[in-house]
Amino acid sequence: MNILLVGNMGYIGPVLARHLRQAYPHAVLIGYDAGLFAHCLLGAVALPEIILDRQIFGDVWHLDKTVLEGVDVVVNLAAISNDPIGNRFEDATLAINYKAAVELAAKAKLAGVRSYVFASSCSVYGCAEEGAKTESSGLDPLTAYARSKVMAEKELIPMADGRFIVTCLRFATACGMSDRLRLDLVLNDFVAGALTQKKIVVMSDGTPWRPLINVKDMARAID
Repeated sequence: MNILLVGNMGYIGPVLARHLRQAYPHAVLIGYDAGLFAHCLLGAVALPEIILDRQIFGDVWHLDKTVLEGVDVVVNLAAISNDPIGNRFEDATLAINYKAAVELAAKAKLAGVRSYVFASSCSVYGCAEEGAKTESSGLDPLTAYARSKVMAEKELIPMADGRFIVTCLRFATACGMSDRLRLDLVLNDFVAGALTQKKIVVMSDGTPWRPLINVKDMARAID
């Protein structure tokens, strides 16, 4: 089995690669990433990509179709995944999170890839004032990031057929340790504040609820 991880050099990628290597020791794991955050390591003694069979550096917009030759599964983690950046650079957010995601799926389908996993987000629901959401709940994206995920899902799902499986995972807010740790995520920020400043700063009145998922569980869900 050949698995292509697009956007593998971010927060989730190192954890996912390690999980897949343990779950499928004989699989061929290929990474594809622009490498913008390759140097953002925390505590790692070596690049986490050493467990991959191959690392390709490139922009998701310019992924050559030859990269997809012989690939069975594509996992698309590539995204601009920060609301402030997304709101300031909405065109770039839509280009990467929506248009490039759909284009990648189209290339994958033509290349004979059997399964395409898209990392979506529970932010597509907006404020869930009436309680927990389900897959049949209405969508109310409030940010450019959330809108980009909704737009991508709407075009990806119809691409599925008997030979091409499309899976859109609406992940909760990620948390937990990774070789490339993000500290702009709420629980990671709380832990960082507790460890470094001995206090946790809550940026609201404390009443909002937010769903969370550990990056290890995200890897299991993708698997």
